Amino acid sequence: MLRGILVGLDGSVFSNAAVTLGLKWAKAANAILAGQTVIERPGLNAAAIPAGSGYFRLAGDDKKLADAKIAADQLLEVFSARCTAAGVTGKRLQEIGDPAWSILSQAQRYDLVLLGLETHFRAMPGGGPCDTLDKVLHSPPRPVVVTPNTLSDGNTAVIGFDGSLQASRTLTAYVSTGLAAMYENVVVTIDTEFEEATRTAERAVDYLALHGVTVKPRPVETRLDPASILLDHANEMKAGLVVMGAFGHSPLREFFFGSTTRGVLRDSKVPVMLYH
Repeated sequence: MLRGILVGLDGSVFSNAAVTLGLKWAKAANAILAGQTVIERPGLNAAAIPAGSGYFRLAGDDKKLADAKIAADQLLEVFSARCTAAGVTGKRLQEIGDPAWSILSQAQRYDLVLLGLETHFRAMPGGGPCDTLDKVLHSPPRPVVVTPNTLSDGNTAVIGFDGSLQASRTLTAYVSTGLAAMYENVVVTIDTEFEEATRTAERAVDYLALHGVTVKPRPVETRLDPASILLDHANEMKAGLVVMGAFGHSPLREFFFGSTTRGVLRDSKVPVMLYH
């Protein structure tokens, strides 16, 4: 069950949406919501103090680091206030280092990671998006939910399932968090043969039913792009979540490893849960 959620705080509208979703899930599951700020210090020049002094100073970058620390502290204050207002137990985390590495390390303490579609950890204060999300998605120890800049009120989860090992692991993670019990679930399977798509859907339905999760199968026979089919279903059903694994030997194989991944994340109007 969902006991702890880690959410990245970078001050962007995407991060704000991630906190909103985290508060909703944490409230429903009586879970802890941990908000993490990370202050990166790339290329800081460490001017060493003579041996024996016991410390060193960051010459030339003290002001930059101090400004980033102030911005991060303010984000944590706002986060704490939102947790209190929502009646959610919040935890504040702050680190100085590489954003992706820090998030991946902290993720091992929690059940789920929430990050915005755009991450701005390397931009505090000010600046553009960074590549933290890409690095985290490369090898996440826990499922990652990527949020757009706005959230819908949809109560349907569209689950993309192709029967691969990776898709099966994602389904297990989705159930183990307890999120499956919070949504009306629809399993979408895609194949060039309807019968095969139906057989694949049945396996996912049987697994979910074993855990008391009600689900509707949606086998689809098509040669069209699987990503667009899944997003069409999400839009049609006004979904609140899309659940996907790193698919294996199927037309969806490249979905999570190439340009299609970015296309889906870019075009999805709802949060996307990714795991592999």
